[in-house]
Amino acid sequence: MSFKETIEKTATDWISDLESRSPDIVVSKWSDEIHYAVHPDKSGVYPMTREQFRTNDGTAAIFQNLKSFKISINEIYSDAEKRTVTMVCTSNGESEVGPYSIDCLFALTGVDSIWVTPVNITYLGRFDS
Repeated sequence: MSFKETIEKTATDWISDLESRSPDIVVSKWSDEIHYAVHPDKSGVYPMTREQFRTNDGTAAIFQNLKSFKISINEIYSDAEKRTVTMVCTSNGESEVGPYSIDCLFALTGVDSIWVTPVNITYLGRFDS
């Protein structure tokens, strides 16, 4: 497997971890140096470290309020030299207030075969399709 394929697999595995709706599973492969950010940051709590994400009440509440949750990767762009993966995704699910579908963008930098090096994961928000 090429390094490009390896970092893309790491990124897509992270999407699968997100679908588990468990903060412990989501961060299970993250290093202590990881930073997770959301843009725009309307809550003022980002970026977060691995432990901050795992123990954040807001993160737990989001996962608990989802009855179902699926992220489809529509497009994936990677640069092995820069160790970056950008994914254009659609998230579909059912929450306590009803069904939803949003398009979103994830940018992962510093990606490796496992999350042992400083990685930045950025949720760049929803966008209108």
